Amino acid sequence: MGSLIEQVGGVAALAPVMADFVARLARDPMIGFFFVGVDLQRLVQFELQFAARALGAEVAYEGRPLRQAHQKHRIADGQFNRRRELLRQTLRDHQVPQAACDALIEHSERLRGAVTYFPGQGCNHPTGGLVAVDVDADGRESLLDWP
Repeated sequence: MGSLIEQVGGVAALAPVMADFVARLARDPMIGFFFVGVDLQRLVQFELQFAARALGAEVAYEGRPLRQAHQKHRIADGQFNRRRELLRQTLRDHQVPQAACDALIEHSERLRGAVTYFPGQGCNHPTGGLVAVDVDADGRESLLDWP
């Protein structure tokens, strides 16, 4: 059966899926405004690197740390959920095998803490008072005590 990246057909087969995903993000009426002025071809490469790594490919991530890249946007949970739904729809429409879809959605969820903005002083993060300050391309969080 092979690894998840092999089941998808390799990084080359995943590339048009991620290109379609980014195009959907950019034209979405709910979150598309985040992508105005963004180099979408470059974003496709970063999304491809994240997705390929999540599926077991040995590719390098060449972008900035996620928290740094998303800090200025103040992305809310609902907006993050919309991104996840667009990812799910794109994977379905491209007939990506279910195991790979599940892995990519799970990987996306692990990145939530580095992408979303939590206003105020409190945090109900399930790590119990710790917040993610960065998430690497494999979804591993660096944690920091909340002040």
